[in-house]
Amino acid sequence: MTFTFETRCIPEPDLEFGDGGLFLDPRVGLMRHGPLQPKPGDLIRIGVVGTSDTVDGFAKYIDRAMQGIPSDNEKLGNLHPDFPGLGNQNPFRCRFEVPREACQTVLQSEIKRIVAIRNHEEAVRAAVDLLIAQARILLEGTSRPEVIVIALPKVLIEKVVNARSIVSEDDDDDDEEEAGPTELNFRDLFKAKALSLSVPTQIAWPSVWDDAFKLSRKMKTTERKVQGPATRAWNLLNAIFYKAGRVPWRLPKSDGYETCYLGIGFYRDLDGHRLWTSTAQMFDERGKGLILRGARARTDRPGKHPYLAREDAYDLVKRSLETYFEHHRTMPARIVILKTSRFENSESHGFAEAIEEMRVAMTDMVWVSEGGHVALFREGDYPALRGSFVRIGHDGILYTRGSVPYYGTYPGARMPNALQLRPYECETSLDEIAAEILALTKMNWNSTQFDHALPIPIRAAREVGRVLKHVSYAERDQPDFRYYM
Repeated sequence: MTFTFETRCIPEPDLEFGDGGLFLDPRVGLMRHGPLQPKPGDLIRIGVVGTSDTVDGFAKYIDRAMQGIPSDNEKLGNLHPDFPGLGNQNPFRCRFEVPREACQTVLQSEIKRIVAIRNHEEAVRAAVDLLIAQARILLEGTSRPEVIVIALPKVLIEKVVNARSIVSEDDDDDDEEEAGPTELNFRDLFKAKALSLSVPTQIAWPSVWDDAFKLSRKMKTTERKVQGPATRAWNLLNAIFYKAGRVPWRLPKSDGYETCYLGIGFYRDLDGHRLWTSTAQMFDERGKGLILRGARARTDRPGKHPYLAREDAYDLVKRSLETYFEHHRTMPARIVILKTSRFENSESHGFAEAIEEMRVAMTDMVWVSEGGHVALFREGDYPALRGSFVRIGHDGILYTRGSVPYYGTYPGARMPNALQLRPYECETSLDEIAAEILALTKMNWNSTQFDHALPIPIRAAREVGRVLKHVSYAERDQPDFRYYM
């Protein structure tokens, strides 16, 4: 069998900011142009739940951010820029405020009670119940925040936060291949319980406001990598800004058709065996992510290659497009389905039936997987450039992580894995789809560094799945992605 190899490097995609300004880097784009549709005099009210020390520490941190925070790495200025502050050079063009009446203090006696619980799972559940109860009390008060920050004390982190709660940008392992029961995860359970709150939440460690913060032991089997002070400010405030309902940036509108992207991923229930499906849809207009949960998945052999039955595939895509219409009052001309396992014929027929019924003109279905048997190497010490794309016959590989000329380095801890792109049924060329996927990796509002590994529809589906495994089907679904972040 003969394969043709075609190699190119896709240019770094631009993002759109305020007044239509374009730039490839979120941080510079925000400084130059501000966020999308800024409102003069805008104010984001932040509520805080924590001990007296952590509440005070976070409130003082917001005051510190007003003055600006210098970078701790001048050699890589584009990768680690200064945070300009929330004053005259405010990149978000709004104020952040922690009203005293929007703070809820957890008693030390309650923390000690949880620390004294010997069973890990019981301690995790007790901590989550306590924090959710305190958040509800806060929301019953007179000063209603737009985001609630859970400021965790060190002693509670060491008791209930396990290593898998820490999501690393270099962590490209496929959770869908894990089988068997896993240790109860504090973050995932907290986010699941917080779906019932009326505002999104943000978990913060003392490392946010205390540069000298260190844990007294390793987090299970891994060390948590602490970002520099300026980077922490950029990432935390950007996440709060987005969770408060604002939009920092979006993909520029193309001259072509309106497109919606649907990521389909799979997650196991708590015992690690039954397989369900979770989806995340990213709307193109303002980058708003809406979540839909599908039916139970099937596998072609135990634990491998999950897929949906035809009727379930039909239902999932139809509901997704109906949700799109509810928010946009129009249908997209094109839908791109990105799936983390291969397409089955009956499954794709279900997708296609729903798409035709909803009168969407164009469809692209692509299987996106990580790793594989093909890798690209450069001369010298650095890995392949981000954006490197190789056509191998009908398929392709895309390096969404790699050396970034704009940063002047490879900002990763280990050799990057390429994404394998396998078009199943496409009306758009794979080269164009690869460029779209590269752009979609920049739509992660938890971070202002742009070289993420996964496109947001797939990344979101995976994050949502970790939370939804703790949510029964009897509970009302929360469709807003901000609550899962």
